[in-house]
Amino acid sequence: MKRGFLNAAPKSSKKDSYAEDVIASADAKISNGSHEVGESLLNSHGKEEESLDCATSPSLPPLTPPQAPSAQTRPIVPEPVEAQREAVPPHDAGPSSQEQPKEEVNEGRGESEASQTPPPPIAPTAEVVGDPGAQSVRVKCDCGDNPEGTSYVFLVESDDQNQHLSKSSLPSNGACEACIDGLLPGRHYKLCVAISSPSFPSSPEDVVGTAFQGPKTSFVAGPAPPETPAAPTVGGKSKTSVKLRWSPPAHSCGSAVTSYTCEVFRNPLDGGVPVATYDGPDARFEAKGLRAGTPYMARVAATNALGTSPYSEWVMVSTSATVPGIPEEPLCAQIGLGWIGVAWGPPSEDGGSSITAYTLEVEEGPEGSGYIAKYSGPNTVFVLQGAAPTVPYRFRVKASSAVGGSQFSSPLEVVGACGPTGPPGICVVERQYSHALTVAWTPPEVLNGAPPLMYQVGMRPLVEGVATNFVVVHTGDACRCDVGGLQPACLYEFVVVAVSAHGPSPPSSPSVLETACAPPDGPDPPFLVSGGPNFLHIGWRPPAITNGSPPVCFRLEAVGGDYEPVVVFEGPSFEAPLQNLQPGKALWLRVSAANALGYGPPSPTVCFTTGLLPPGPPSGVCADKITKTSARLQWEASQHDGGGVVTGYRVQCARLAGSGEEAGAPWSLMVEGVETRVCTVEKLMAGTQYTARVQAINTEGVGLPSPSVTFSTEAGPPGAPDAPTLVGDPAGCELSLCWAAPERCNGADVSEYCLQVQDLSQGGGFSALYTGCLTSFDVSSLRPGTPYAFRVRAANSAGSGPFSPSLNVTTTAVAPGPPLAVTPIAVTHNTLKLKWSPPAFTGGSAPHAYSVMVSDEGGTEAKEAWSGPTTSCKIKVFPDTVAHVSVVAFNAIGPGTSSSICSVTIPPAPVKQAPVMQPPKTLAAPNVSVKGPHSAVVSWGMGGKNKGCEYELELSVGGAEQDFASCYSGSQCIHSLQNLQPNETYSVRVAALNDAGRGHWSAVADFFTKASPGKNQNKPPGAPERLELEKAGKSLLKFRYASCPLSGLCSWHMCQVPVFELCCDLPASCVFAFI
Repeated sequence: MKRGFLNAAPKSSKKDSYAEDVIASADAKISNGSHEVGESLLNSHGKEEESLDCATSPSLPPLTPPQAPSAQTRPIVPEPVEAQREAVPPHDAGPSSQEQPKEEVNEGRGESEASQTPPPPIAPTAEVVGDPGAQSVRVKCDCGDNPEGTSYVFLVESDDQNQHLSKSSLPSNGACEACIDGLLPGRHYKLCVAISSPSFPSSPEDVVGTAFQGPKTSFVAGPAPPETPAAPTVGGKSKTSVKLRWSPPAHSCGSAVTSYTCEVFRNPLDGGVPVATYDGPDARFEAKGLRAGTPYMARVAATNALGTSPYSEWVMVSTSATVPGIPEEPLCAQIGLGWIGVAWGPPSEDGGSSITAYTLEVEEGPEGSGYIAKYSGPNTVFVLQGAAPTVPYRFRVKASSAVGGSQFSSPLEVVGACGPTGPPGICVVERQYSHALTVAWTPPEVLNGAPPLMYQVGMRPLVEGVATNFVVVHTGDACRCDVGGLQPACLYEFVVVAVSAHGPSPPSSPSVLETACAPPDGPDPPFLVSGGPNFLHIGWRPPAITNGSPPVCFRLEAVGGDYEPVVVFEGPSFEAPLQNLQPGKALWLRVSAANALGYGPPSPTVCFTTGLLPPGPPSGVCADKITKTSARLQWEASQHDGGGVVTGYRVQCARLAGSGEEAGAPWSLMVEGVETRVCTVEKLMAGTQYTARVQAINTEGVGLPSPSVTFSTEAGPPGAPDAPTLVGDPAGCELSLCWAAPERCNGADVSEYCLQVQDLSQGGGFSALYTGCLTSFDVSSLRPGTPYAFRVRAANSAGSGPFSPSLNVTTTAVAPGPPLAVTPIAVTHNTLKLKWSPPAFTGGSAPHAYSVMVSDEGGTEAKEAWSGPTTSCKIKVFPDTVAHVSVVAFNAIGPGTSSSICSVTIPPAPVKQAPVMQPPKTLAAPNVSVKGPHSAVVSWGMGGKNKGCEYELELSVGGAEQDFASCYSGSQCIHSLQNLQPNETYSVRVAALNDAGRGHWSAVADFFTKASPGKNQNKPPGAPERLELEKAGKSLLKFRYASCPLSGLCSWHMCQVPVFELCCDLPASCVFAFI
């Protein structure tokens, strides 16, 4: 027998078996106490999962009246008397999470349960809450006295059995309520409740479940706007109308259709308004006033009392086609002499069929002469050739399509255009000149309706056969003209144009005419082939324009200011040498060419100048105003300037042989570019004999030198000696120096030397150390390790000369002096801190280390207690003694003198006091590991510095509120608790002990022993009446409940009061649900 109203034949189909599995899954989830039973009853069916909240379930069987139980199935309870109740055979679903093996079930079942049979659940009547909505309905039912764990499923089925909906619900305050979505507006439905009870044992061999179905309740879903109707269909069409019809929507959704809206668009995508609209109750519509051969799109929507449905899909329909409309009058696109171009456009209406061709007809002459077809084709332009001037022409056009041809358009009348005349006759020569021509021509033969008013003559020269642009050289009404300004023996091309009232005619055929010959033109200016101070070699080129006759002779002329030109050369050659000329002289020359007709004009005049020579030597050179370093020289100008202006003079001097010098020293350029004949020579050497000479300069170069003049400068101080040299090595504070006489004494012997010294470490200036005629000196009283600079200068009767370069010498360093001010700055019983100042005398080398020497009051030998680079230190000493301390400084040479002894009294050592023992530190809470119902292991840490301590462990039964009793004392940090009570709460604490006493007790650690395995271990617990969360921590949840103990996934403990703690290791931030 099937469950509830899911009835069918004894052999269940796949759909019925699926429904059984759905209810079996709901039974298992409710018996397990899961709060998720209301979310989905179909998740246990593998790949056929479906949400029961608001989805249509086509796999559920239709609602059927209750049937009697099958003979093949034996229910475990008597048949109830209520008509709506029906026993259901057990389903063969797998064991749930609460089911146990048969042996365990029999063992856990009490005798009282085995002797009693639980009453079967009663399926309540489902009710509709309020008015049903268009797509959802709220339902409820009274749970009555059905046992806890009974599951409730609201089932809804449409009258046509095409829609099945279901929604599960949990009891709340004795009732179940749910909202079922997915209804179809205005449909008739049946509602009932299917329930299933928990598993009740009937024998040790099997477990039987039952299911029941309540009575059905009918209701109607709320109304809504109609469904979308189907697209309209075409009932007929003409050239200007379309007939449309449509069917009512499949469902009116609970309210009858009152009217329809039909819209017809030309193109709905362009956002325009419909061209035809219908609103009324009829399901047909004829759209009129449409354009022929045009496609249209239509749609329809239905309206009832609740609103209007969405529009249907589009339907496309086209009206019938007709002949095209009459085209517009053609247009005259362009007109010319002998032709007319016309154009036209398509008609405004094509009649619904594409234009295939146009027909153009033309009437020539007076009206009524008759139209003649000139063109037929798809183009919209036509050119009529051969149109006569002043003759009228009329054009008309018609359009044709597949349906037929239109009427002819209005005619366009165009008069044939008049034009310019034909070309005149060619130009011919009447008279010929070398620079002018007289030409004539004949009038045009074709006038084109208007005689010529004037003529224009164009001419262009032909240079080496290359033609240029024509230039108008004559305008007039006669047929002849004179053209001047021409070149002799040249070719010219002439054309003529006749101008009438309608414009210029085409040009005549060109004619080539030639002018007469003439003497040649002037050649290019002559040029210099070669030249010098006394000759010129002149050249020229023949004229570019020979005027029809080649040149045979050339004439070279010299021209001047007021005198007549002088012929200096005449002949056929292109060059002429001119000899015996003066240097630097200017000569103005020009050249002329002659042919068979005579000499032509001369070339432009060019100035030629002969070359220059360097000027001659100056004369009368003398020297005066002679000093130690300068002398003034004077001279006379050169007799010959070389043809050019003297631009300056060059003065050269050379030293003559002197003491220690070679004779014939080279000339040295002293002064360049002197403009006057006076020059002062500077930077001469004192007491030296010189020779001097002068050269004149022009643009051609430097002339020959003048005769030399000799003079001597006055005597001066000697030159600088070389730097002093060191004799031997410097020893401490003494050293020996020597030097040599200067190379130049400048005309007077050296009489004495001056030696100076500078202390480079002090930064001062030089000071005199020795003055005398000797060239050596022993220096003493110097400071060791100090840098010095030495220099020397010489003096004669003219004065003291400059100092020599410096000699830098550093004296040898020595050991440093004693350190100063040795002072103690801190004294303890075993340490002494000292400071001191560097020695005043460093010995020429700064101290780089110090050594501290210490001896006791017994006079023992001093020993080194410290060494280092600083001027302070800390050393170890013996208590209750006197330390004698001295300091020695070290530099690069070695140790210096010891400082004065500093005696320091060292205090005795302080007396040590015995430490006071303190009680141990507080330990952390112990760790407890429960091993079973009667044993647990407690461990704890040593507490940091609590080494070597004893430990005391106390135990409390029933929690931390009870009294503690000692259970262990010893040095171990772990203890095993035995003989504990199962399923009991215990608390432990620990403290450390030493000779000073016991430390504070640690924090209390609670734990729960496990329950002892027994006969009723697997007995399902009853549901508690109330469960409240009392405390929540990161790893602890504490609950309070009303009556029954709980069991679940973790270990629980029951006290005398209804409080328990979840003591397993819980991760932080977790959420738990309990039912």
